[in-house]
Amino acid sequence: MFSVNENDVQFLIDSAGQNVLINDKEMKAIITNPLSVVLNEYEQRYIHSVQPIIQGYLVTVNNEKYLVVTESLTKRTTKYKSLMRHCNYTLEMKGETKKVIKRDENGNPVLDKFGDPVYITIQEESVFVPAIVDNKSFSVNLNAQMIIPQNQITVVVQDNTVNRDRFKMNNVFSFVEKNHKVFNRDFTKRGLMILTCESTT
Repeated sequence: MFSVNENDVQFLIDSAGQNVLINDKEMKAIITNPLSVVLNEYEQRYIHSVQPIIQGYLVTVNNEKYLVVTESLTKRTTKYKSLMRHCNYTLEMKGETKKVIKRDENGNPVLDKFGDPVYITIQEESVFVPAIVDNKSFSVNLNAQMIIPQNQITVVVQDNTVNRDRFKMNNVFSFVEKNHKVFNRDFTKRGLMILTCESTT
């Protein structure tokens, strides 16, 4: 019986794979389409690699962002295989406004006539977050999704410290010209943060 070893798979990936970014680090991988002949509203792809591709990893393929939505803890024969779903939106999280001490060109604090520091208000830079946004509950099994109330959306982002800070409970962000407030955060799928948000007036 023909057997494939890891060196053969690595050679195949090196010769037939494409360059992708995984959490902003370049590597080679093979990207394939799911076997289903049914078209659905999500673009999903399989990613194959000899290195682990963990649920929640952010993958960039041809300048498009995908989130890995399945666990792949063990190799399938000699490689890892994970399902990833296209991030259909990039959310802009406005930077916080805060007061800081004004400084001169040498970095020294600027003082008023009483010797007290002068404060200025600055706007921190916006953070752009690739996300899967939908009006249904999140599920890898597309037949198991449920429609959620009309004023709500489900937002799936990579679980990391920046996103946990930006998407705190009751934080408000803009999405398709409406403000939405985070009212539930679900961490049951390791590597993913699944948010339930509702539109606000």
